[in-house]
Amino acid sequence: MTNGVTGTAAENLAKAEALRARTAMAGRWYSWYLVVLGVVSAAEITLVETVFAEGFARYLVIGAWSACLVLGSWWAARRTVFPIKAGSCLIVAIAVWFGAYLVLVGPLVRWQFGTELVPWAMAALGLSIPFFVAAVVSRMLR
Repeated sequence: MTNGVTGTAAENLAKAEALRARTAMAGRWYSWYLVVLGVVSAAEITLVETVFAEGFARYLVIGAWSACLVLGSWWAARRTVFPIKAGSCLIVAIAVWFGAYLVLVGPLVRWQFGTELVPWAMAALGLSIPFFVAAVVSRMLR
């Protein structure tokens, strides 16, 4: 009586390893997805706090950023392979990014530098570090 598996144990193990490697390769997109989210979020903060600090254009930038996130999420949802703990990595990165912006970095940079471009660009890039760390972690968990 067989359980539907044909071949020797060594052949089955080789097939399983090949499948694991193919699946891991198919999930490589996710770390780049997180990097792009970090870069887009850094650009959004920089633009909203410097170039478009006041007025209706500020809301247009926020809307464009939101549209990028929605389209990126739609694209990601269509992928067939997600790395292990992919959702957890993303949620933690977003929570740390948003919390640090609201509570620590945003008020501090605004108080010290107002709407100067270079300090906000550096702060926004620093705020995006959780996305980059999540990309490395998701790559390591494959």
